[in-house]
Amino acid sequence: MRPVIRPGLSSMRKEEQQRLLTILNDGIETGTTADAGGIVRCPVSDYTCPTLLAEEQQVFFRDTPMLMGLSTDLPENNSYWSDTETGLPILMVRDDEGTFRAFANTCRHRGTQVVADGRGTGTRFSCPFHAWTYSNKGDLIAVNKEPSFGHVEKKEHGLVELPSAEKYGMLWVQPTPGDAIDVDKCLGGLADDMEHWNFPAHGYTGSQVLRADINWKLAIDTFGENYHFDVLHRETLSKEIRGNLQTNDIFDLNYRMVFAYHRFKEIVEHVPDQSNWPFRMMTLCVYFIYPNVILLVDPYSVDVLRMFPDNDKPGKSRTAQSFYIVPEAVEHFKEGGEAIAERFAGFNQIIMDEDYLMGESTLRGALSGANTHLVFGRNEPALHHYHNAHRRGLGKALLEVETVG
Repeated sequence: MRPVIRPGLSSMRKEEQQRLLTILNDGIETGTTADAGGIVRCPVSDYTCPTLLAEEQQVFFRDTPMLMGLSTDLPENNSYWSDTETGLPILMVRDDEGTFRAFANTCRHRGTQVVADGRGTGTRFSCPFHAWTYSNKGDLIAVNKEPSFGHVEKKEHGLVELPSAEKYGMLWVQPTPGDAIDVDKCLGGLADDMEHWNFPAHGYTGSQVLRADINWKLAIDTFGENYHFDVLHRETLSKEIRGNLQTNDIFDLNYRMVFAYHRFKEIVEHVPDQSNWPFRMMTLCVYFIYPNVILLVDPYSVDVLRMFPDNDKPGKSRTAQSFYIVPEAVEHFKEGGEAIAERFAGFNQIIMDEDYLMGESTLRGALSGANTHLVFGRNEPALHHYHNAHRRGLGKALLEVETVG
């Protein structure tokens, strides 16, 4: 059933807010940030090896449950979302009873994609090749010209259902058939955060796909630290967010870091009682959701960024971004309006023209043979974590922290 929407600007649990705000405030006062205790050296082959990419494709993008989006991607009964960004055609629906389901979007006749990529509403889906027709519960309900085609046992030829789950306002799918998805296990301790953000109250507003000449893990690296903000983003993000200041919390394979807006200190000065500090207005929360998602929570919106390899090329990737807003901002950010266009344009300037541009340079450097390893600093703990999370998923030796002064 569809999740219940709770009113009001949401945030994480109050006790956790206070702990994180204290860490950030102390960091501002002392000029310190999260400390991983040492550096880590990551082989450049992690970004360039075709054999490794093939293994990643199977383990991460076929056999692992993935966060696809939020509940409001399917805002009403009989809505659907057809997506191929995983590399496989997936049809997600909310049926007439409000239940979230996912199917392999391939006709049981000749394997053609049944529903074109996109979103909409409907209770029946007809294959564009020979018009075999399915219900939004996956049942085969009609075979075109069946007397001449031959008898088909319809109960045995429905769309193949994929493991799917909806919880905490999040939509999860495993791209290939398998066991049921345990969302709490996937979140590894982040369930409390996810529930308190009240994602069902964040309306889907728009989406885009960014393509870049970088490895998909380099795309994730972009969001793994703010050490670079005062340099690379000095004319953009650095004007809003403090650089080289973050928190550091691990949740099994997942990760959370929190950044501070420049207005943080101003709010502290004008609101003496820390219990009244408005957490969401003071911070940007950045989550890595294993294996390939960056989830951003800012004062008025949520971004879900899904990073994928572009086919079998280690140096190509796609970032599928979906944007969701709190009810208070719905009228301002209407899909297709100037506000959402401006929002994506600003995002693209930072990501494509700054971050991913550096990623392309990093990849060229990796291919040059000049370096055997990249170095992740002690102030870049998220990079330490999710590179090792990927290694854990692949059953490979973990990167070791080298203690430095």
